[in-house]
This record gives sequence, structure tokens and C-alpha cells, in this order.
Amino acid sequence: MFKRLLAKNFRKPKGLIGRYIIRFMKKNQIEYDELYPLLKLNKDDKVLEIGYGLGKAIYDYSGRCDCTFYGIDFSRLMYSKAVRLNQEKIKTGNVILLCADFDTYNFENVLFNCIYLLNIIYFWDDIYSRLKRMFSLLNQNGKVIIFMVDIEYFRSENQPDNGKLFYLRSTEEVIKEMENAGFKAIETIEHSKEKKCYYITGYKK
Repeated sequence: MFKRLLAKNFRKPKGLIGRYIIRFMKKNQIEYDELYPLLKLNKDDKVLEIGYGLGKAIYDYSGRCDCTFYGIDFSRLMYSKAVRLNQEKIKTGNVILLCADFDTYNFENVLFNCIYLLNIIYFWDDIYSRLKRMFSLLNQNGKVIIFMVDIEYFRSENQPDNGKLFYLRSTEEVIKEMENAGFKAIETIEHSKEKKCYYITGYKK
């Protein structure tokens, strides 16, 4: 029962358990540092992070380039933390944070040059429909970047593979779904320190 509650809170942190989970989220800095050069951003690009958590990556990235950073996360707790951190950038319009569900939110006429997500796909039962949505939200030649841990990591490290709590997948499976959604020039880049952890990039051509 506790494991299921913990998994639910990793997906949408709230309350006391959500505040405890924040401690784990702070350990993602190395992944965000490695992800940034893969964005290859240009001035005035529009960038979207799905599941921004504490908003630290958006805070760091927005200080490095003259782009507009959007973030969407449906956790009210994460939204409040991220807004507090990014409040000055929000005032200038460089950062736009949304507390909403990516599946249903209406972005109206906004198209992005890049969409990225870190450790999010484990919470999605159907990744194809989300990938199709990302594809539709990208400009021509826009890219998506997905950071994920391959299911083989859990097997090699004797970690529990509990599909009832998370949807663990291989990089091959994710790449196949990306191809089905229309992405081209797909590439996998391995984490510099952790084996079986990958950044997967794909383009809308």
C-alpha cells in the first residue's frame, strides 16, 4: 500500500510525502547539466519542459540563453516551488509555468523548437499518444529529448521491476514508438556516469 502511494506521489507530488520526494528530485542536476548542450538552442526559441518538478532546470537554462521557457506540471506543490524559484523570470516573460495536465492542456497557437522531459515516461501507460502530441506541438525541424533509464538497468542492478507501479521500458521500445509518432534522425546518447541511462533525441522533419 505504501509503495503504491509513494509511486503515485512521484507522479504527482503533494502533501508530506510530496515534500519528502523533493529531496530525491534535487539529485537530477547532473542529468540536467548533460541535457542542456543537447538542446542546441538559438535566440528566441520556445522550449517546453514536461514535468518541471522544482523548476531548477528552467531556472538554470533561462539564465544561459535568450529563449522563452515553458513548463507544464500537474502537481500544485511543484508549481508553487517552481514559481517561487523562477518568479523574476516569470515577471519578464522569459519563463511561463503552467499547473496543468499535458494530455489535455490547450497550448493554442504556440509551437516549440524543443520539448524535453526527464524521468517522466515511467508514469505513462501509453507513450505513443503523448509522443504524437509532442510531435504536433513542434515547429518543423523541432526536436524532442527524452531522458530515461532502460529496463535493463533494473535487471542488471537487481532492482525491482514492478510494472504495477511504473511503466518500465527499453530504449528500443521508446525509439520504435517515436518512429511510429513520426520522429526522424533518432539518436541515443548514454549518460556519462550511469550505464543503461540514455538521452534520446528525435526530430520533426
